[in-house]
Amino acid sequence: MPGWAQRFPALGRLQATTLALRLGRNLGLGGGSEQQAWVPPAAAADVAARRRDDLPAAIRARWDAVVEVLGADAAERALLGRAMADRALAGGSGIEAIEFLARSWGDLTDAERSQVAAPLRPGGGSGPGPLFLAGAPARQTDQTTCGPTVLAMLAAAGDPLLALWLVTGRSLAGQLPREVRAVDPAQRSAADAATRFGALQRAIKTRSNAGGLGPLPWPAALGTPPWGAPRVARYPGATFSDVMIDDTDAAGFGALLDRADRALAAGVPVPLFTGGDLASGVATAVPRHVVLLTGSSAAPGSDRYAIFEPASGAVHVLSRTELLAPAGARSALGGWSHVCWAVLPGA
Repeated sequence: MPGWAQRFPALGRLQATTLALRLGRNLGLGGGSEQQAWVPPAAAADVAARRRDDLPAAIRARWDAVVEVLGADAAERALLGRAMADRALAGGSGIEAIEFLARSWGDLTDAERSQVAAPLRPGGGSGPGPLFLAGAPARQTDQTTCGPTVLAMLAAAGDPLLALWLVTGRSLAGQLPREVRAVDPAQRSAADAATRFGALQRAIKTRSNAGGLGPLPWPAALGTPPWGAPRVARYPGATFSDVMIDDTDAAGFGALLDRADRALAAGVPVPLFTGGDLASGVATAVPRHVVLLTGSSAAPGSDRYAIFEPASGAVHVLSRTELLAPAGARSALGGWSHVCWAVLPGA
């Protein structure tokens, strides 16, 4: 720790985003985006119900037939299957793609079904643990692809056709998810999940970094810019915007987490950028890593968040209190101590 940080510990705990937001408030530019009007995203099931009502009668009958087939499965698998189909319809998939998904569902093992229908739930459960795509850990491929890994898992959680391709390599000609269309054609049919996931990360990184410096792309060595992530982030019923965070402002950060809680209640995960502070050097006091809030506990007396951390490829648990009061490196934050930016879902 630098000597000045030991003499002025309050300054040492600051991040670049803290300084930027304080400067903005002093200049009369307002605080973070959490102070602006915001509407929570809709749950995928509600979006799907509205889309079903708008379908032509013949297509609606085909959708109802898919739901009937999935509902005839064992109780737990039926719930997974129906939620999966709802997300596909809510995300805009055509009926041919949804029928293909339902046919594929019957051929999957229980582990594959869990990974396709709930890719952010370790082993299909609600606790912490590693995530897998087929036999491959759901990890970032290098030190610069944490952002694309999070954005890939966010999209897969919302689009079971993307998750099906990641887990099995299966896809329907002419109905590829947009992320897969951006993958090098030579790697779309790769036999192993690790190769497919790595190719997807690279494709998403290219898209998120395009125009990161106005007419120029964001440097690949610097990972993903927070303002590039919302252009790529995708989940049914949600649009995304980047929100700078000052975690020394407990009220403002708490308001942001309240919004994240409402997004999570609708089933929409929330990407977070993490980093260090000035005590460990200027280079660490900027966004350095990306994780994904995947759920929160509503149990009385509990304020725990489930967080997917892409370097470990695992879901960790961290409390709201720990987020609001940084106190050293946290494995759930990728070994960093602060949350400095959010990619917030809204309607």
